[in-house]
Amino acid sequence: MKSLKKWLVSQGYTAHPIRLSKKSGHIVTKAVLNGYQGRFIIDTGASATCVNQDLYKEFQLNTEFMDKAIGTASGSLRPRIAHHNVLELGDWEDQDVTVLSMDMTFINTALKSERMHSIQGLLGADFLISSQAIIDYKGKYIYMK
Repeated sequence: MKSLKKWLVSQGYTAHPIRLSKKSGHIVTKAVLNGYQGRFIIDTGASATCVNQDLYKEFQLNTEFMDKAIGTASGSLRPRIAHHNVLELGDWEDQDVTVLSMDMTFINTALKSERMHSIQGLLGADFLISSQAIIDYKGKYIYMK
């Protein structure tokens, strides 16, 4: 029997390693956004891909305020939005990614209280859907098309 990885790669998917946090259960990976590498949580419950607003220069984001506020785990806020960004996870790449730039202090404070490293962003459902992502928890890979 073929392994899941071999079969998915034969179907045109790209494999990228993930790490599962033993403390929190988060799916963590490294990604490159506009040439800048960061630590991201793959957040299946987040609707949008987001980066920490303090890093908008490093991520080379051309942002503008959104017309409306959005709901977050810490309440609602009016984030900034940036279109046409390049996102890379290993050999996989998308050259037309939209990201939200928002304050991630509440997330990083919670991670720090669990003695975890801070993150620079979240990869949300928009990323998971557009990449046709399949998460292999046992093998510790995310597969993207």
